[in-house]
Amino acid sequence: MSASDPILSFQQVSLELRSGYDVGLEDVSLNVAAGELVLVKLQAPLARAPLADAACGLIEPDSGEVRFMGESWAQMSPFRSAGQRGRIGRVFQEGGWISNLDVDENVTLAQRHHTNRAIEEIEAEALSLARIFGLSQLPHLRPPQVPRQDLRRWALVRALLGSPVLLLLENPTGGGFADLLGVLLSQVSTALARGAAILWTTDETSVWSDPHLPAARRYQMSGAQLQPVS
Repeated sequence: MSASDPILSFQQVSLELRSGYDVGLEDVSLNVAAGELVLVKLQAPLARAPLADAACGLIEPDSGEVRFMGESWAQMSPFRSAGQRGRIGRVFQEGGWISNLDVDENVTLAQRHHTNRAIEEIEAEALSLARIFGLSQLPHLRPPQVPRQDLRRWALVRALLGSPVLLLLENPTGGGFADLLGVLLSQVSTALARGAAILWTTDETSVWSDPHLPAARRYQMSGAQLQPVS
């Protein structure tokens, strides 16, 4: 990756509508640089877009290219792409938990698998982040056993753990988590200051218009097209 490369780049990406999404993508071009926040307004009820899955190489475009850290996902080996995903933090719009692992194992999995950090160090950082979100201890429980509000907080901890270079926030406060917006904005500002790139999608007007939101480049989904908003 050269110094001029964005962290994330969509280059004329098109994806036909497929199962699991409400819209496809049509000729989407977008760059997200280090230290930059890009905010995308989704049009409810068509709020499930494949932007995050494409951004981390989980789905391949029908045409165009998605690049992460200067590399095309399509040209990476499976080993390389798995390692690169370890540098991405993500809050899934829904789900995203491995059902046969406890929440503490889910939260720390990427750091345990993709780094040489001691588990004690990883858990200490996770607990430090947890306290910011009003949590006190790592739960040794399966995801369905953890209250929904707490599970979303742990999703945010998992996304931020290890100082990822790219954060993908899929409607992180939607669906009844508006009380998390203030502390999330603080963490977003911290991540931007250390040079993370952030792609945040939302269908909430309250997020779009929040006066405390850091400076962002703004877009909106109109059908399958991504349009800039001035």
